[in-house]
Amino acid sequence: MRAPEELNEVDWAALEHAYGPAGDVPEMIRVLYAQESPETERGENVGEELINNLNHQGSLYPATLAAVPFLAHLALHVTWHREALLEVLTRLAELGEWGVPAPESLGGRVRAAVLAELPLLMGGLTDPDPFVRQAAIRLACVGTRPADPAVLRTLADLYESDPSALTRADALTALALLDPDPATVRAREAAAIDDRDREVRLAAALSGLDRAEPPYPAALVAVVAADGAALPGSHRFTARPRPFPYPGAPHDRENELLTEDPEGALSVARAWIAAGDTHRWGSRLVGQVDQRWRDREAQCVAALAEALPLHQDGAERSSIVRAIAGLTPRAGDPGSHLRDLLLTEAAGDEQDYAAGSAYAPGVSGRESRRGKGHGLLWGDVEGPDDRAVVPQSAAATVTDGPEIVRPRSTGRERTIRAAQRVLARAEVVECARLALAGCGELRLLEQPGNLSGPVLATFLTHHRDEALPRLRPVLPELIARGSAELLDALGPDLAAAHLPQLKQALREHPTVAAARLLGELGPSGTDAETADLLATLDPTARHDVQAEAAVSRALITGDAEPAVETLRGLLRTQSPPGILPAVGRLGPLGAPLAPEVVVLLNDPRECGRSQAADAYWRITGNPRPVLPLLLTRAAPTTTYASNDTAWYDRRDALRVLAGMRTAGALATTPPELRPLLELCATSPRRVTWKDDDELRRLARTLLDEPMPS
Repeated sequence: MRAPEELNEVDWAALEHAYGPAGDVPEMIRVLYAQESPETERGENVGEELINNLNHQGSLYPATLAAVPFLAHLALHVTWHREALLEVLTRLAELGEWGVPAPESLGGRVRAAVLAELPLLMGGLTDPDPFVRQAAIRLACVGTRPADPAVLRTLADLYESDPSALTRADALTALALLDPDPATVRAREAAAIDDRDREVRLAAALSGLDRAEPPYPAALVAVVAADGAALPGSHRFTARPRPFPYPGAPHDRENELLTEDPEGALSVARAWIAAGDTHRWGSRLVGQVDQRWRDREAQCVAALAEALPLHQDGAERSSIVRAIAGLTPRAGDPGSHLRDLLLTEAAGDEQDYAAGSAYAPGVSGRESRRGKGHGLLWGDVEGPDDRAVVPQSAAATVTDGPEIVRPRSTGRERTIRAAQRVLARAEVVECARLALAGCGELRLLEQPGNLSGPVLATFLTHHRDEALPRLRPVLPELIARGSAELLDALGPDLAAAHLPQLKQALREHPTVAAARLLGELGPSGTDAETADLLATLDPTARHDVQAEAAVSRALITGDAEPAVETLRGLLRTQSPPGILPAVGRLGPLGAPLAPEVVVLLNDPRECGRSQAADAYWRITGNPRPVLPLLLTRAAPTTTYASNDTAWYDRRDALRVLAGMRTAGALATTPPELRPLLELCATSPRRVTWKDDDELRRLARTLLDEPMPS
């Protein structure tokens, strides 16, 4: 440890932290010795700013290593910062995602510096404050193995006799990790299953699950279901998982363990929901089951339907309805009870939600950065005081999605809370409509003018035949508004009957969807005015829109030279992934662009290589030169890794290969791909946290297997 008198012995200005030279670190540490809640001139908490500088979003810096001995001394000698600093030191020393950091790395040296301070800091295990004792227990768990016998004895004493049930539970979890005698660990946990405190029973059950193989023993699952339903967080801050995740364990240890056994996890979730769904623990667990396992959508929707009436808070209802909306297209008919619940939510009036509030925020509308047609749009909270009124347009549901407010300026807390209420209510309405569209609830179409583009697109994608008769009278107006989702779902058959509205959409809301759809109609479905409109597109339109417009004009007129020149210029000056899809759509007319596309097959930016391969075979008609690249990017493997970022590359490569297969350019699927394809097609687990449904569809396409109905 190093005392504050030694701060001047370090050349802090020569060291870096997250925001540059660390010359401000010594003064911050001195202030923390003197004051319990010091603030900077900007009104920020000094302690929070210091830790953010030294450990910004998990990153470490040279100044972090130099600061560890001073932070340890501060934790030992200043009671009001002890708990927070023990937590900080634990975080600095915790095992990384891939285990113990290399000793010579910065992370390894920071960890070694914290462990060197551990013997003196273990005095926190007997601190009068139970929260400090819990923080010291967590710090003990990052120590080397075997643990110090004195520490083990203290932990055993805490488990046996500490007056705080949460401290006893944390001590039991730590002993399961640190005690070198497995027989003692098992005996202690077996006895703890019948302990007087539910916190201890839950900790014992989770430690037992940690050693068990799924499907888990029913007795342990029953303990978690019964004792986890209303258990408070194991820390004064409710965001902390219950019980704490020891080093090397997932951040959310409880749900991570439970979801290894999906049936057990759903039974626990239903029990927690039946007990009131405190802090949405049950409904969150349902969502995590769906994120990890396939084909359980119907069970998840049924559980969420039970949870929804239990919540009055707008943000909580929003989260549950959003989850239902994502599941209903895959879950089948959710039943009349849930349909009626969702209809009630969908009929809500966002303006009425904020009406009557003297503290509703003022709103300055602003289009989403992603452009029109992307569901929820945002507005920024502004206004000189905290009594501004929400205008009636603040959360109106329009074709491009409801415009939502979010806090941006320095309004008071009550202003921000009012803004959040408006946001949550509007999102509940939109997500309820998406969920109803996903399950084909046609009663929602009685007022189609109030529905957003994503909702209408969901109807046309999943329930086209049933919804179309009701939508035909209003389609012209809706198409003219230019929702990208709606245009993507429209298809050439409907688009051909609404050419004037499509042209209006492109003229007023230039999007890739509108430009591409006009080209798909071809010369027989368009007119001379369409070609002129595509040629005179607003020059300020996005580059990918310009590319698609040029290609569509070529497909309509048969004159490819202007499109080739436009695309060649865009490929040289703009990001290729945004332009290459248009190049491929040009087909054989784009053959002059082959030299530019070949260069991009080895683009160091990587993100456009698969798109370049797709464009190359489409304009040349020859898939053979790009097959080796695509097979390399697909990287066949049978290893499941939910956090494997290589799945993005595999997905992009499989998209191209599936396109080749569908078009007949790939006669047979290469046999070396079969292990990967069979994994994607048949795995009961999701092979990636995102785009898993698309991966399964692509795999079945390449294996010539139909998707189940």
